[in-house]
Amino acid sequence: MLFLIFSLIVCTTTPTDIIEHLTESVFAPSNTPMRVTRTHLNPQEDEIFKEYIYKQGYKMRIDVDFGDSTITTFVYNGKRGFNRGGVLSKIGSLEMVLFGRRCGYLGTMEKISFSSYEARDNLLATGRQGNKLYLDYRTYLPMRFEWMNKVVLFEEYKTIDGLGDIPSLIVESSIDGVDEIIRITDVDIHVIIPANFFSVPKQRWKEALE
Repeated sequence: MLFLIFSLIVCTTTPTDIIEHLTESVFAPSNTPMRVTRTHLNPQEDEIFKEYIYKQGYKMRIDVDFGDSTITTFVYNGKRGFNRGGVLSKIGSLEMVLFGRRCGYLGTMEKISFSSYEARDNLLATGRQGNKLYLDYRTYLPMRFEWMNKVVLFEEYKTIDGLGDIPSLIVESSIDGVDEIIRITDVDIHVIIPANFFSVPKQRWKEALE
């Protein structure tokens, strides 16, 4: 009976269903203006840089703080997303917010099947290049991504108003061991956000790339 239930879930679940489910949570309006701090660390857990995710209503922006300079890497103006001045699809925008980059974790899903990972029942989304994305079958939340020699773990999901469930710990590894650790280290609400903060600064991105 349990196998039959899982089979029905797999048969009725598509990559589009998963994307729409995650999108509804991330692109829900926030009740108050906020800033989420996501810190990138090296394998020794020394800070590399900080990311700030700003959210007000439906609008979002991500700034990367290197200490001596800050660059805006993503803006969602309530209708579409921009990454370094280029228009992003909804999936690309979703990945920027959940994982801090256009990574293809969600965009490369093609086939959904039933699997087991760490003694847990999961959905397994696979792509043509051999990439594998394990998702919790109840929540559709990504747990593990595999491609060639790369493994990314999404752990310790935290529910944040206006962002839904977002991993507060991401660990990226390769054949040589851990490459990078990404943690949500702070959530501030009622932050003051300037006017026109969510406009698209194309010229600024152009200068940063040159």
